[in-house]
Amino acid sequence: MTTPSVKETPVVQLEVGGPEEEEELKLSETAEAAIKEMCHTEFCRPDQELTAQINELFPTEQSLAQLDTVIAAVEAEIHDLDVELASLVESHDEVGAQGGAALQERQVTDAKRRSQEGGVAFGSRRKMGVANDAPWIHTLCASGPAGIICSFRMVIISSEENYKQTVNRDFNESLYFFRFDEAENMWSHTFARACLAVTYRWRRACAQKAMAELERRIDSIRGKTRSSDEIVREMTRDIKQLDIAKRNLTSSITTLHHLHILLTGVDSLALWVDQRDYASIARQLPAILNVLQLFDDFQEVEQMAKITNRLNKLKQSLTVQLAGDMKAVFQAGQLSERVTDMCRVAAALEGTVKANFCKWFIDQQLAEYTVLYAENEEGAWLDKIEERYKWYVRKLTDFERTGLAKVFPADWDMGRLMTKEFCNVTKDVLYRMMTRRRPDLDFRLLGHAIQHTRMFEALLTKRFPPKADFNFDKAIWSVFDSFLDVFISAQEKTLNEFLEGCANKIRSGNTTEVPSRECSTHAVPFSSSADMFLLLKKVITECSKLSSEPDALLKDVVGVVRVCLRNYAHGCLTAFLPTAHGQQSSSSTANLFNLIREDTSVLRLTPDQQFLTCCILATADWCAETTLQLQEKLAQRLPGVDLSQEMETFYGITNQALAVLVQDLEGACDAALQAIAKVTWSAVDGVGDESPFIGAIRSHLRGTVPRLRDLLSDRRKYFAHLCLKLATQLAHKFVGALFRCKPISTHGAEQLLLDTHSLKSFLLQMPSLDSAIAAKPPTAYVNGVSAAMNKAEMILKVVMSNMETPEDFVEHYSTLLPESNTSELQKVLDMRGVKKVEQTAILQAYRLKFGAAADATPAVPVGMGNSLSATQALNAVVSMAADGLAETTSMKRLEKLVKRNF
Repeated sequence: MTTPSVKETPVVQLEVGGPEEEEELKLSETAEAAIKEMCHTEFCRPDQELTAQINELFPTEQSLAQLDTVIAAVEAEIHDLDVELASLVESHDEVGAQGGAALQERQVTDAKRRSQEGGVAFGSRRKMGVANDAPWIHTLCASGPAGIICSFRMVIISSEENYKQTVNRDFNESLYFFRFDEAENMWSHTFARACLAVTYRWRRACAQKAMAELERRIDSIRGKTRSSDEIVREMTRDIKQLDIAKRNLTSSITTLHHLHILLTGVDSLALWVDQRDYASIARQLPAILNVLQLFDDFQEVEQMAKITNRLNKLKQSLTVQLAGDMKAVFQAGQLSERVTDMCRVAAALEGTVKANFCKWFIDQQLAEYTVLYAENEEGAWLDKIEERYKWYVRKLTDFERTGLAKVFPADWDMGRLMTKEFCNVTKDVLYRMMTRRRPDLDFRLLGHAIQHTRMFEALLTKRFPPKADFNFDKAIWSVFDSFLDVFISAQEKTLNEFLEGCANKIRSGNTTEVPSRECSTHAVPFSSSADMFLLLKKVITECSKLSSEPDALLKDVVGVVRVCLRNYAHGCLTAFLPTAHGQQSSSSTANLFNLIREDTSVLRLTPDQQFLTCCILATADWCAETTLQLQEKLAQRLPGVDLSQEMETFYGITNQALAVLVQDLEGACDAALQAIAKVTWSAVDGVGDESPFIGAIRSHLRGTVPRLRDLLSDRRKYFAHLCLKLATQLAHKFVGALFRCKPISTHGAEQLLLDTHSLKSFLLQMPSLDSAIAAKPPTAYVNGVSAAMNKAEMILKVVMSNMETPEDFVEHYSTLLPESNTSELQKVLDMRGVKKVEQTAILQAYRLKFGAAADATPAVPVGMGNSLSATQALNAVVSMAADGLAETTSMKRLEKLVKRNF
């Protein structure tokens, strides 16, 4: 049988044989070069002498100061090596895994082809005597079972002794997974993969051994480094001891030197005190005291305690001696450099030597002032306050001009101290004097004193700039704050006199105060209103100049402003509003009966009175707006200021002025409205043009309303309000007049309905009567007038409606007048001429339909407010009196109405 030839197939060479066991790890030249490249310090050389390296790093004793820096650098290098080794090991595992995966893939693809050639190749290879069997081992691993078994036998033979057992065990375990797949006609790859795993495990064990050896060498290097650190510390220990000894010796020498200075100084000080040598004392005393402070911790030593006691006794005797000598020198006027030395000694001595002398000197300088301007002297009063300030200015000038200020040390600042004492003395004298003579104070005298005081303080502030200890600003000025109630009283008196003068001018019709109708086409505010606010502005400005705390005084001034605004509103505006319709009769009862009487004469406002009323309205409106601006200005300085009550007062006056004008216009229409009830409406048998009373109302309003519109041209909002109030009240009166018309025929009701439409159309056009520009009335005005006149129309429609049954009539009535009541229903029935018996049935049906709400008071018409006015109440009384009820019933209802509305 012919043996097939073995085909030479190139395979990847894989070294599975491990290095022989040696005592020391031998690396190739390439590995050694790589290690040298990574380790760039001298410590990595195996032949490096540590002693030589330490001497090289620390050649001198001074270089030992860099010991910590060198140790830190070595430790950092060791740390970097550890990190790099860990990275290399990790990358090695990754590369091994990738290579295993690639090799496994190739073996799977070539398994079938190599399974037949493996055994023959192996036998031929052995016969040829090839020494290196590693390539053929891998070739056989890719062959059949025989090749695989032979391959692993060679692996076991060529392995190290330590790994033979492991490889043998893995090989036997791999045979268990070896099988032949008949379906695929190929050998299983499981056994081949197991063999590869054994090979890689062996290589990993070799790498781990090399890494362990490398770590051992690194630990050796680290240990040698620590040893070098200990050696360096031993070398520097003696140096540190020498440094400590040097420091202690220096401290001892310094202490002895200080002690020598102290002893010498105390002896010299005793001699200088006896000789009164203040120049030497001034030079050496501060140094002696400073040196003594260095021995505060040695006071328990007996010698130091004796020295300290001796020095204290010298200071006490020097203090007494110096005080007497300084007073004697200044009293004699012998000023020289010796005086300056005395001052320096006084400043160096502890205690109150300097303060006592300064007080004595200042008292001597101000002795003349306290006598000339004592509180009982005539020249000390406020009217001559500038004289005391002039005296001190001369005194301060002499103090600086004569050179007396230069005698004292600059840090004493004797001029400032003397000025401060002058301010304190002056402030105390002024307070006692003004308290004793408080009745003699007046605003002008107080203002004169404050003005000169502020000028004097400004001069002092310029001469002595502010410092932390004292500021001459408001040093004397603040004493006047307790007496500024004089200013408040004076301003109240001035404002009251001003208001009284304004009232007199308005009362007399002075043209400078009250504008003339001939000179002005529209209403303008009184000139006194502007004068009043200018006066208030002056008061507020003066309070800022008088008080050292302007905000505190401003609170009192705000109270004065409030009183002034209220007095002007009541005394100069409300008091001069014209009256209309007997508005201010002696009693309300008189008004009631005057209105009931048919021959009551109507009091009308003259054109001048109308003009005056419009001017009062304009003045009140302008004052309200200006008061708001004043409040905003005051709030900038004094938050929380509130003048809203005063503004409401002025706005209330505008409403009163409008009420006067409306009442005047209403009064002119009363005659026409009363004429409605005098017509026999039951006898009207046809509908013609509008009734004469509508023409009378139109004629009167056409002649008056345009004039008022021109007068209020600068305040259009008030004219619109006037028209709304006038229209709604006329509509209300017109409804009351309709209730007095009874009975009314159908034609009469139709005629009244026509008159109602005419009046409604006229009232809607009233704001633009005879105007060059036909402006559309405001929506609020149209809605108010329409709501008021619609009730009159609905009443007349009810009067014209048919009445078949009470229930039908009530249903129709409630539809047209949903907010009515039984009282109005009874009046409507009277207008229809329904008999009392029939009225009872209808009223009963109405009560059954609405229950308790049937007797409720109807809603107040739009624009009439929440309560009936006096005029409306009186009109209701007139309507009630014309109902033809019994006298007793009328009086009872009258009394109830008066009690309810008044």
